[in-house]
Amino acid sequence: MPVIPNLKFMLGIVWKREPKYLIYSILTMGMNAFMWAFFSVVFMRYLFGETGIDRSFEEAVWFVWIVALAECVLVAFQTYVWEYVAPLARIRLRYDLHRMLFEKAANADVECYETPEFYGTYTMAANESTNRIEQMVRQVSVVTTYALSAAFTVGTMISMAWWSVFFILLPLLGNWLFGPRVNRLFYERDQKRIPFQRRFDYVNRTAFLQKYAGEMRMTRLFGVIAGAYDEAYDGACKNIDDTSKGIARWTRVRNMILYPLAFEGMLLLVSYLTILHHVIPLGDFVVLSSAIMSAGTMIRFVTNNATDLNKNCLFVQNLKKFMDYEPKIPEDQTGDAVELPVQTIELRDVTFRYPGQQRDALSHVSLTLTSGETVAIVGFNGSGKSTLVKLIMRLYDPTEGTILLNGKDIREYELHAYRKLIGAAFQDFAMFSATVLENVMLSRVSDENREAAIEALRESGVLSKAETLEHGVDTRLTREFDEKGAVLSGGENQKIAVARAFAKASPVVILDEPSSALDPIAEYQMYETILRLCRECDPEKGKIAVLISHRLSSAALSDHVYMLKDGQLIEHGTHKALMQLDGEYAALFRKQAEAYLVSDGEEVSGDAQTACDRT
Repeated sequence: MPVIPNLKFMLGIVWKREPKYLIYSILTMGMNAFMWAFFSVVFMRYLFGETGIDRSFEEAVWFVWIVALAECVLVAFQTYVWEYVAPLARIRLRYDLHRMLFEKAANADVECYETPEFYGTYTMAANESTNRIEQMVRQVSVVTTYALSAAFTVGTMISMAWWSVFFILLPLLGNWLFGPRVNRLFYERDQKRIPFQRRFDYVNRTAFLQKYAGEMRMTRLFGVIAGAYDEAYDGACKNIDDTSKGIARWTRVRNMILYPLAFEGMLLLVSYLTILHHVIPLGDFVVLSSAIMSAGTMIRFVTNNATDLNKNCLFVQNLKKFMDYEPKIPEDQTGDAVELPVQTIELRDVTFRYPGQQRDALSHVSLTLTSGETVAIVGFNGSGKSTLVKLIMRLYDPTEGTILLNGKDIREYELHAYRKLIGAAFQDFAMFSATVLENVMLSRVSDENREAAIEALRESGVLSKAETLEHGVDTRLTREFDEKGAVLSGGENQKIAVARAFAKASPVVILDEPSSALDPIAEYQMYETILRLCRECDPEKGKIAVLISHRLSSAALSDHVYMLKDGQLIEHGTHKALMQLDGEYAALFRKQAEAYLVSDGEEVSGDAQTACDRT
């Protein structure tokens, strides 16, 4: 693993975003290292060394007082840095790092979230990066400053006993031989931990979030979830058991070389030469003993931090890999300006397959959406309806084939200008912990767009409900941040999601299952509103409305119907034409009509379509 490039990458991030943090960290660690070396060598040598024997008591007292005063100044400065400057710098660095990750994630292709490898890299980077980088800043500071102090202390030892260099080389040799092996084992263990951690996180969400509470209490699902938690626990334990024996074995050998054989052995030899053979004067013995203990501690500190720095560089590889990712559809992609009105959107022989899948989600689909039309795309679940509109919105690009706007490949347009044409309500919509209006606009609400958001709520049929909330349309939804936040019903939330599409006043409106949580009357009123808004469209912009639904009531009100099955377009035409064709669309429509029209235990007789028209 390229440690030096990863270290440069990390230091580059810190220096660019929070240089003060790096400077203060090195400065404070440098003061600690200096004080340690000073007291263990200079201080002890001045008072007790061979040259300090003839000093007077007054000289020693003045020296101690001067040193104490200097130490007070250093401690005061360190306290200021540790307790005030460094915490602010750390939180700013953490904020900047997360913003950097959020921005990168926002630019990643949608398909990345369906790829386990990418998702694992992203979650590892998001969960580990800030802690690891903060650790690495401290470790770089320790290694650089304490290495200098240790070098000064070791130089003093060598000047007093040249043979001490052999004992000093032992810990360096042990760390060099065994450190990388231990680091690799730690890294492999944490990499294997990722899937188990994801299971833990999932179980934690399902056990504590409100939206799962009902099913958990009304069923025996908790046993299934608890079983998944137990499996993750067993897997995590096995992972630790498989790797920890190797880690313990190599760490034990390394530590024996680092500490007992080196510095305790050296101290024993110095004591032997001083006490029994008088090779070293007693005053130098005191200084040398102090230097040995300090050098041992500092070198141990340096080697441990160097080992951990090496290990953290492995984790930074995930962050580097994530930040180096180049999206297939860059969010800042430039291109041609979009010319209005929107006249046609054409799919020409489009095929698409999701990453890692064995079959196509869409296969050789060709269709044309024309301005002024309301189009229904229908089919069974898994037929490719949502995939088709994701391609139109250019969240994905086709594997084969082309999508054209006004006869030009949509990949030639500036990305945001193209997407700005489309107002969408997604099937798997989410409500955010923001105000009602912010949930409609999905941005900050200004005086300029406030009325548009309110009108969108009115058009979607949920304004009257929003106005009854404690703070009206400015009430915060969910109770994540506000215990007085509003919790709406599924149908009310869906109407707010549909209002998002209305609020943009876009030439192209795509509603993916917009009525799944609505009752039949609310569903009919919503489709009536959509049709009316399309009829009132600005001719200079054009208007295309695309409705995706497995309920075919929307199809009966639409100008054109496309039916998908297993990723293929099997039927298309007007509702009336498809009923006359008497194919799969007609059969499905009649089944749904019968389900709506059965009442009072009496079966519907005759043509279900006639009964539906009568209704």
